[in-house]
Amino acid sequence: MRAKFVRGTLKPVKEKAKEGPVEVGCYSTAINLHNPNYSASNIAKKAVLLFDASKPNDPATPMPPYPSTVVRLQPDWGLQIDGDHIRDVLLRDASGKPGPKVPIFIKGWVVIESHEPLDVVAVYMVRGLHDHAVSITTERVTPHHPSDSFEEVC
Repeated sequence: MRAKFVRGTLKPVKEKAKEGPVEVGCYSTAINLHNPNYSASNIAKKAVLLFDASKPNDPATPMPPYPSTVVRLQPDWGLQIDGDHIRDVLLRDASGKPGPKVPIFIKGWVVIESHEPLDVVAVYMVRGLHDHAVSITTERVTPHHPSDSFEEVC
């Protein structure tokens, strides 16, 4: 399964002719997992960082995943993958240094792998830089099957 994440504060771009990866604002993501099975499940989770406002890259450049971390989720247990976990654990570099610090804006994917089906819901929140109103939406994350071939999709 793959869930999109957006986290941090994106400020206006200085060059007026240049757009940011999303609208200016404060973004937050929480990915909630639940094991609905009668047995424990090992879950591998990793991140693919597509944009880091502290060092923007060419959006057309493919980005590699970070190393996976594995957790064991007991039957009927749940866990949350939030922005702090993404920054501090999933985006840790080879030397062990955590990813970009708060409030640097980041976006990408969290990839969740399990041999058992899981309940996964992503919660996205955003507010404007000078706003107090928060918009929130949820998305049920569905399984992705690697056996799907490119030719069948086209």
